Amino acid sequence: MPTSNEGTMFDFMYELPEWLMFVVCVLLVGCLSLAAVALMTALRRLWPTGSHGANMIDTMLSGILLPTGIVIAFVASDIWQQDTKGRAAVEQEAIAVADALRISKFLPADLREQVTGVLDDYIREVVGNEWALMGEGQASQIAEDQLESLVVISVRIEAGTDQIGLQRAAESLRRYTSNIESARNQRLLVSHARVKMTKWVTVLVMLFVAACVLSELHRTRRRPLCLALGLFSLAFGATLYLITSYDRPFTGTTIIEPTSLSVLLVRG
Repeated sequence: MPTSNEGTMFDFMYELPEWLMFVVCVLLVGCLSLAAVALMTALRRLWPTGSHGANMIDTMLSGILLPTGIVIAFVASDIWQQDTKGRAAVEQEAIAVADALRISKFLPADLREQVTGVLDDYIREVVGNEWALMGEGQASQIAEDQLESLVVISVRIEAGTDQIGLQRAAESLRRYTSNIESARNQRLLVSHARVKMTKWVTVLVMLFVAACVLSELHRTRRRPLCLALGLFSLAFGATLYLITSYDRPFTGTTIIEPTSLSVLLVRG
């Protein structure tokens, strides 16, 4: 899995409002288009086109846009999978916490208050602190310690009683705590997910090549050239915006919210 240090070239974009992120993505593709026009203009002066140059460019346009679309689709697919994994991890974590709260009702009053208190503190720590830390690729040690406390409590209950019902409740509590830990670990792993820089570079290079082809195709007609590159920048800029806004599931303004965990806290 990519580390949190990858993709630092785009880190500033995740602090921007959604509309400004969209503008930046469109401008990025627009700058690539202008660079492509400048390059092809220089090449035409150094190496004039022959009589069959336009036909070759006509053939290349569809040939270069197809692999560009495929590469973008692969990158987008990775992002949707990470987003799905993140949402599933949050839901599984909330379900495991709810199960632990439910099983605590079968414990004696003093133990029940201790367990529910640790679970409530865990939810508050995750929602209030760890969620923000995940945006920086970090985790809360306090939340980790609270889960360890639940494991210790369940082991002590199980070892300190001869009542079969209480032992089973403690065993279930330990199992649900393990489920919470597993879901939390998956959530933290997803929070480190990034589109690798090699993928970004590949996408940008292919967009640059496609812009070069468009520039050569409309080399003698300025108005069609401006319209083609303008629509090209808008369309693929919107695509990059969509990928970027969902690239990091727990970063920026499109993050996965801890709604399911917050609901448990309200019920408690």
